[in-house]
Amino acid sequence: MYTIKQVVEALNAFAPPHLAESWDSIGLMVGSKKAPVQKVLCALDLNLEVIDEAINIGAQLIVTHHPLFFKPINSIDYDTPMGQILYKLIKHDLAVFSMHTNFDVATGGINDYLAHQIGLKAIKPLQITSSYKLQKLVVYVPQSHYEAVRQAIVKCNKATIGNYIGCTFGAEGIGTFMPLEGSNPYLGKTNQLEAVKEIKLECMVEPSQVQELMDIIKRVHPYEEVAYDLYNLENIEHYEGIGRVGMCDPIKVSDFISKLKQVFGIPYVRLVAKEDKMISKVALCSGSGGSFIGIAATQADLYITGDVSFHQAQEALSKGLVVVDVGHYASENIAMPIIESYLSKQFKNMKIVCSNVDGETFQTL
Repeated sequence: MYTIKQVVEALNAFAPPHLAESWDSIGLMVGSKKAPVQKVLCALDLNLEVIDEAINIGAQLIVTHHPLFFKPINSIDYDTPMGQILYKLIKHDLAVFSMHTNFDVATGGINDYLAHQIGLKAIKPLQITSSYKLQKLVVYVPQSHYEAVRQAIVKCNKATIGNYIGCTFGAEGIGTFMPLEGSNPYLGKTNQLEAVKEIKLECMVEPSQVQELMDIIKRVHPYEEVAYDLYNLENIEHYEGIGRVGMCDPIKVSDFISKLKQVFGIPYVRLVAKEDKMISKVALCSGSGGSFIGIAATQADLYITGDVSFHQAQEALSKGLVVVDVGHYASENIAMPIIESYLSKQFKNMKIVCSNVDGETFQTL
């Protein structure tokens, strides 16, 4: 039986809380981390329909993108919309966990997913918010357990080198050690020097994930004391940021829009453009990204986002930037299966479900 604490830790590893904007509200909104969980419902927003859906399928946890709370509440009035939501959650022992801007920024999060779905290449952040240098982790493993340790690293390590993940290197060698009194060696005898064929296994790692990765390695490594080295690197820097920008094969705006409608599963978009020109550099930002039009214009021919205002559209026209407004809901709801897929891999015996509730607010008549 899993606990909500385990699910929270897994989600925080995927989209670390420190990536969230300072104004944001993320994390466990309702519930206890000690509570058991067997089924999780993933939804863009939390409303009464989603709660009813969670109750009907027997879920114990709802994971949302949009937070339940943005501001502190002073009271719980059951006659208000928020009061009704909280009453029903507590009555049915439903927990709620939200990951918002940290999920937008995270490697493999919403914006990365959208960029890959659209088919962009040479993807990078639209606006850098932070950066850090990777570290090199070197672990010494007996040949008998090399593959088990390597697979554990590849499965859990989030560090990327460019557009590549799961990067490791192994080199054979001879390791020596002498077990002392009180030790419990996997190989060798007390007070006798032992020589073992080992493999020096190297990988890049994000500084924030070193301890987590070592804990995982120790679970599959046979030695009582695992020998490892950690090096600071000066030549590989990782950038995190809002939105994404990348390259595509030259294509007309009208043809690109047809492709976007298929990707986002929508019948229409709002277009800001002076002409049906050729484009090859595309920027995007899920949700409400109108405030990034200025920076998008310096890096791209076309910008995909939602909630663009009239004055933001005027700014885009003045800068020669084509803007495609796919809508706030469509730009984010498409990515909810990311959470479903990630949790399904982390928790093999847990049921993870994406909500079937259509949360689109606007209708086109």
